[in-house]
Amino acid sequence: MAIDRLFYQVPLGDFTITIGGRVEQDDMLAISPSVYPSDTVLNLFTLSGAPGAYNNALGAGAGLWWQKNGWAISANDVAANGDGGNPSQGGLASAGSGGSGTLQLGYGGKAWAITAAYARVQNANDLIPAGTSFSLSSFTNPGYTDAVALSGYWQPARAGWIPSISAGWGLNSTQYSPAVNTADLVSTSQSWSVGLEWSDAFRPGNALGMAVGQPTFATQLVGGANANDANFAWEWWYKLQISDSLAITPALFYLSRPLGADTAAGNSFDQLGGLIKTSFQF
Repeated sequence: MAIDRLFYQVPLGDFTITIGGRVEQDDMLAISPSVYPSDTVLNLFTLSGAPGAYNNALGAGAGLWWQKNGWAISANDVAANGDGGNPSQGGLASAGSGGSGTLQLGYGGKAWAITAAYARVQNANDLIPAGTSFSLSSFTNPGYTDAVALSGYWQPARAGWIPSISAGWGLNSTQYSPAVNTADLVSTSQSWSVGLEWSDAFRPGNALGMAVGQPTFATQLVGGANANDANFAWEWWYKLQISDSLAITPALFYLSRPLGADTAAGNSFDQLGGLIKTSFQF
């Protein structure tokens, strides 16, 4: 057994302050820029189209947001290795802290929201959670990734044949420490996703969802060379709400080229998978 979250959050007028020894990035954002999905299949589609900016870093952290009349500004910092006492391997605001600092500006109404976000991510700490194998291997080298994102959603006033729409796009720029050999490493990368969800699909309480996108993939290498790196991902699922405490979700997913540029020349590799997810709530 382990503690997943441990933080204190308090509102002060139009402001909200958060501090904790184990807090996640999205715990400290005033606006969640997606309403997809109500039942998770691939983690990629929970990251608002931008795994770099919305990386959901978890660790010691603090944040502050202001929210009024729909507008909101959030700022936070998370140290994934904040529980380490050696500054080279952990701590706060150190070379080994595994830091992810985020600034978000957005507006949210009753049926829609749009946000812009910027994050600076400390590489070599597995903080960018979704991407091709080629791009993620580059991020294991010391340095920083500056990530920006534009994300938002719209949902209908009533459940029906018109789905909610959640979409996002991310752009990342990566710089490496001077000692790193940057040959064939990623300098610029992107990501995007679109998710559709039908509430009360075929029966009240059930939900139908579909999403497509590209996890983080390289668009340019250090030195300006183009990167042959891309991977499309799809998922389809239907959530059956059996009772207030039990839901069953059959799902399919497909990855067109998960290795990206690491795919051997002349070869192809894709993956089709299925699952049945059972969720209990007490």
